[in-house]
Amino acid sequence: MTTFEHAMLGVNGALASGLQHRYGWRVAAFAGLAAITPDWDGLTIVGGMQLFDQAHRAWGHSFASCLLVAVLLVAFDTRFDLMGWGRRTLERLLDSKDKRIDPRPEPSALRCAVWFWVAVLAMLSHLAADLVYSGAEGLSDWELKLLWPFSQQGFVYPMVRWGDVGVTLIFVAGIFAMLRWRRHVRAIACGTLGCTIVYIAGRGGLNAAL
Repeated sequence: MTTFEHAMLGVNGALASGLQHRYGWRVAAFAGLAAITPDWDGLTIVGGMQLFDQAHRAWGHSFASCLLVAVLLVAFDTRFDLMGWGRRTLERLLDSKDKRIDPRPEPSALRCAVWFWVAVLAMLSHLAADLVYSGAEGLSDWELKLLWPFSQQGFVYPMVRWGDVGVTLIFVAGIFAMLRWRRHVRAIACGTLGCTIVYIAGRGGLNAAL
């Protein structure tokens, strides 16, 4: 999946849960951010292809690293209001005229716990997507080392090839539907996720038959 698709998977997951009714837009934005964080191990490419080949889909794509990064994300958001900072930055970049005052939420144990599990589930959605998105013409499947650093065993169940735009179109359609029917965001998010699962399963079956 692309970064956009991973982010939208996290956002739609949060919206489908209905948490936005209590925590507002921040929980969806936080889920979207968390959903793309496993790809931090791709930054190892600056250290050369050998390090990248060793680290990508391992250091950030394991259950242990997801738990650790979830703790860090909650800590940083609680301390520095990452979601609020991101919104203000986006408004400045877009020169938005609608700069509403959005008070920073008071930290609490319950909110931190919710944020932690939202982050964990969003990152697990990233791992699940990468397990089934793999391979293309001339490219081999790229295994995930889900048990790193305790094991180097690789996992991959290729169903959709890299570069397939089907899920992208589903998420874009979902965005437009939410903008059109704002009172039905939760139902649309559930439908979007359902269509995504059906599409991936369908593509997997089709690719297996070819």
